[in-house]
Amino acid sequence: MVRTPVPEAEYAIFTTPPINSLPTEQIYDDPLSIAVKETWRYIFNEWSPNSNYEFDETKMDFEFYDERCHDVEHVVMEIYVPIIPKSI
Repeated sequence: MVRTPVPEAEYAIFTTPPINSLPTEQIYDDPLSIAVKETWRYIFNEWSPNSNYEFDETKMDFEFYDERCHDVEHVVMEIYVPIIPKSI
C-alpha cells in the first residue's frame, strides 16, 4: 500500500453494480474484478462519449475500496475519474 496526496479535482464517481463475491480458485473469475473491468469499460466507451465531460489527464484517477467490498453479498467499490468540461 502506498500513501499519496490526491490533487484537488472535479470527479465523476462510478459505483460498480452490486455483486455476490464468493471465493474462486482463479483470480480471473473473481466477480468483483470483472465488475471493476466492466465499469471502466462503461466509463470510457459509453458514459464519456455521451457526457459533457472528458477525462482530465492532468489529474489522478483512482479506485476506492472500503468496507463495502469486504462482504460476500452486495459487494461494490467506487472509481473516481477526474473530469473537465468538453471543449466545444
